[in-house]
Amino acid sequence: MLQQQVALNFEYLKPAQYLIDAIMHDPQYIKRKERSKSQRRIWENVPYDAYEKEKMADFMKIVAKNKIQLPADWQESDTLKMVYCGKFKDKNYLKVLQSHLAWRAVPNNFQPTDINIAFLQKGIVYTFGRDRQQRPVIIMNLELVNLKQFNEEVYINALSYYFGIIKKNCFVPGKIENWVFIMDTKKLGLSKFPFKAIQIATKTMQVNFCGCLDKLYLLNPSSSLSFSWKMVSAVADADTMEKVFMLKPNEYAKIQERILSNQLEEQYGGKVPNLTKFWPPINIEIPGGYTEEILKAVESMKTAEIVIQKEAPASEEDELKLQEQMAKIQIKKEDDDDD
Repeated sequence: MLQQQVALNFEYLKPAQYLIDAIMHDPQYIKRKERSKSQRRIWENVPYDAYEKEKMADFMKIVAKNKIQLPADWQESDTLKMVYCGKFKDKNYLKVLQSHLAWRAVPNNFQPTDINIAFLQKGIVYTFGRDRQQRPVIIMNLELVNLKQFNEEVYINALSYYFGIIKKNCFVPGKIENWVFIMDTKKLGLSKFPFKAIQIATKTMQVNFCGCLDKLYLLNPSSSLSFSWKMVSAVADADTMEKVFMLKPNEYAKIQERILSNQLEEQYGGKVPNLTKFWPPINIEIPGGYTEEILKAVESMKTAEIVIQKEAPASEEDELKLQEQMAKIQIKKEDDDDD
């Protein structure tokens, strides 16, 4: 018997149009610095400079040389993000593209599998509120991170699926293209700190969600972590450190310089009760936080076949094409290494 299909419609996460219309970005926010030192936060509906265009052309030459067929939904902004991920160097582009296409070829990175949903229900990662420029706030509770409960593959799958939902439904091209990330360390000491899981999350975001991070808050650090952080900060890249804040509970008021108290949970100095239900994603600006449609759909997921609205999984033919391309890239890389 055919199962009923359930459409997961997360459009309720989009901010109100009047809030979107009010967003104005300083040119230095859109892009700052020049040439290989460039930093960009807005990728859509904005002009690219001559150096960026030159490097994008170089990237496409490498794509053509290796006879790589890019996905049908590939955009100019995707090319530019690969250029930035490759640090504007030709020698890096193939490796970056290889990693990204391999990620795209994994269906579980884009589907609400049972294990992905089980992961998201735990509250390991969830979204709550927006900052003053309507950027969504993503929270990760490091105390709940456990690679024995969910293995590395599940972390990549579930985080990719969740970040994809937020990017598609909370971002607005040219207006909102970044998120704020709160990482609550829960005073974990260095011996219990989930460095590997954080590395997995970072690696997933760096290439596949390039340019999405606006600010990162590391909250509630232990004494050992604070000391280690001071040592790291002293030698780390200044541009990277500019995005990162480490705050103790008595410093949480600083968060409100960017996020209003009515967009923050009480545990982070806000006025909204702490969230206890983490899936599906909540929009605290609408009554009840969810639409009736999404609640019914989530409830039906236990017995129904899942279909992503407007976002069908790749066909077997598309997956085979991607696998063939990956094989060609690998063969070409091995040939180059032998030269």
